[in-house]
Amino acid sequence: MAVLESCAIGLALLVIGAAPAPAVTLRQKARVGETTRGLIELKAEGLYRPAAAPGETKEKSPKPLALKVETRLDYDERVLAIDTKGTARRVARRVAQAASAINGEVRPMAAVLRSEVALLVADRRAGEVVVFSPSGPLTRSELELVQGVGDPLVLPDLLPNREVEVGARWTVGNEAARGLSGYDALAVNKLEAVLESADESSARVTLSGEVRGAVLGGEGTMVCEGALTFDRKAGRIGRLTLNRTESRQPGPVEAGLDIKSTLTVDLKPAEAGAELSEAAVTGPVLSLDAGPEHEQLIVLAPGGKYSLVHDRDWHTYWDDVRQTVLKRLDHGEVVAQCNLTVGPNAGKGRHQDLGQFRDDIQRALGKRFAGFVGEGETEGDPAGGFRYKVAVQGREGTVGVLWNYFLVAGPEGDQLLAAFTLTADQAKRFGDQDLRMIGSLRWRDAPAPETAAKP
Repeated sequence: MAVLESCAIGLALLVIGAAPAPAVTLRQKARVGETTRGLIELKAEGLYRPAAAPGETKEKSPKPLALKVETRLDYDERVLAIDTKGTARRVARRVAQAASAINGEVRPMAAVLRSEVALLVADRRAGEVVVFSPSGPLTRSELELVQGVGDPLVLPDLLPNREVEVGARWTVGNEAARGLSGYDALAVNKLEAVLESADESSARVTLSGEVRGAVLGGEGTMVCEGALTFDRKAGRIGRLTLNRTESRQPGPVEAGLDIKSTLTVDLKPAEAGAELSEAAVTGPVLSLDAGPEHEQLIVLAPGGKYSLVHDRDWHTYWDDVRQTVLKRLDHGEVVAQCNLTVGPNAGKGRHQDLGQFRDDIQRALGKRFAGFVGEGETEGDPAGGFRYKVAVQGREGTVGVLWNYFLVAGPEGDQLLAAFTLTADQAKRFGDQDLRMIGSLRWRDAPAPETAAKP
């Protein structure tokens, strides 16, 4: 009898010991008005692979160049709106520091965020984060600083949409996969998460897997491995560390990459300062409502001579003191190009002779030239500048091409030549974007701050 009782007790203990671990809820919670201190850092090293020139064989492609990148975004943010799941949908951010440095064998570059646009709004829309400043348009390099990988607004998509036990595994959401890889188009998401451990106060989740997609038309593959800590009492992710190994093909705007990087995100509760007070983020001085004018970008000529604005489909391909080249992308394909070239000073109140301007255009196009299709003065600068447009049609091989040339002169004789190139079948879709961009041009008296160029 004693033996039977002993066996029964042992069996009961075995059953008790085999009881499943309690399920854990990992769900991000946000409250309107709460403030967080955020720090996002990215450190990367590897190879920069320029694309081969048209007609070149793979063997004659430019040699890869060593590349080293460091970026840092340090800010406070206040929640302005939450979604139906209780996660932050819109926040106001006050940036303390946003900077990047690119070194190695490539053209050295550095970029910082101007203090006058340090107040930002970040919106989560249809799976991506859109950042703008209500104080004025950002430059392309500034946008790349503040609208980059690891944005906390997409991190909740790393968490499971159900209760899980320790050891449980799930595929993270596509929104998070895009946010951690930086790919604007996602082909494959094999990034998995595992709940490694959990107690009453915190949980640790490991991340590993592959993401394939494309950014600005350049296809890439990224292998990720890392972990995050989740504060169960606060209901929020506290820290994320992710090691990324990426191979990316050259695209129409950016070169290819073979690069290893480490992304870290630190998030801590913070007290709201005066710059993120209720009055500061909702008052009449700064409108935080998104509009097309807020999301436009500004070109600040490296020499400081002029500025102009454009929408976000234009991307900076090159810029130096003499020339800036922009390419317009539509679903990863170049549909137009704009070359902005600084010309010689013509003297106060003067500009290049228009006959000579037309002759120069025809001579430059050579056999591609078919004929002039229109010309005339366009709306001028409020300060009294001169703007003249010449439209040309021609061919590049078998493709019909349109060129819209602008001669722009300031009151003091500063000159800028703008050349827009597009295929004839894109003309209707392109519309009057050239007129709008040139119409926004303003001549500047003070030198512009340095901004980053493409290597």
